[in-house]
Amino acid sequence: MKFDPNEHLHLGYYENNVDLEAVAYKIQNENKWVVFLDNEQDTTLVKKILDKYDFHEKYGYKIFTVDADDLSYEVGSKLFEEWLKANNII
Repeated sequence: MKFDPNEHLHLGYYENNVDLEAVAYKIQNENKWVVFLDNEQDTTLVKKILDKYDFHEKYGYKIFTVDADDLSYEVGSKLFEEWLKANNII
């Protein structure tokens, strides 16, 4: 899996005293983005589920993928929020 060095997107959820961020990286020559939970932040809220996800030293925890050529902050952050809800984080 090789990422396009020119395309990544920071996503965030900042409501109800929750401050979590993820980063989406576009796979080079594919219409797919891989979203990683930034492990350099306080992950206390999500710690109980992190063992279900692959950890990549450079990127963090791979939490989901998005099939899209282009990904906006609004759409990416909404998908991140849905992931947080589906995993009972928020």
